[in-house]
Amino acid sequence: MARRIGILLMALIAMVSFLYIARAQMGGKTWEKTVTLPSGEVILDMSGEWQAAYEYYGSASGLASGSGLPITITQEGNTFIAVITIESRWLPKDAESFKGVLNGDGFQAVQIYRPDVGWTPCMWEISENGNKIVVEDGRCVTATLTRR
Repeated sequence: MARRIGILLMALIAMVSFLYIARAQMGGKTWEKTVTLPSGEVILDMSGEWQAAYEYYGSASGLASGSGLPITITQEGNTFIAVITIESRWLPKDAESFKGVLNGDGFQAVQIYRPDVGWTPCMWEISENGNKIVVEDGRCVTATLTRR
């Protein structure tokens, strides 16, 4: 009887260890859309149609915020570029508005294009399902991207 309990306990420990390792390898991400790179790394698939909402603060707080601006994101491997699909107050149609490099944790780097200074590095946060991304330059603009 003790031998059966020992075997059952060892099997239970092995199963829990396996599940823990599998979850650690996934990084705990539950993104709805992913891409597996040739290296085996799983990253967020950002390709497709998104909407961008901009909020200005600090020295730019007098600027009008914009919401619902459509953008198209094209992704090749772990790099992406976002293009605005209509003319906005700040950017012409088909202008690049975001770009970055992805890794298994989200972004390795992400930048927003600001007409006053050019490409600016940003802090970022990706929702659990990967369909909402907030980028902030830390100076005057926060942009929220929502997958359509």
